[in-house]
Amino acid sequence: MCGIAGILRFDGAAVQPGSLKAMTAAMAHRGPDGQHQWVRAGVGLGHCRLAIIDLETGDQP
Repeated sequence: MCGIAGILRFDGAAVQPGSLKAMTAAMAHRGPDGQHQWVRAGVGLGHCRLAIIDLETGDQP
């Protein structure tokens, strides 16, 4: 099972990567095979994913 998290700052302030990392760490049990964070001005997204081991293309979000 995968999970996503996000922060949207309407005031345009920078998203703190540590806050986003804490959010994805809290759901790491949902997808221990990969995590990633993406941060831009006022927006931060993160995800955890669980690989599908039965498929050749199982390494997907």
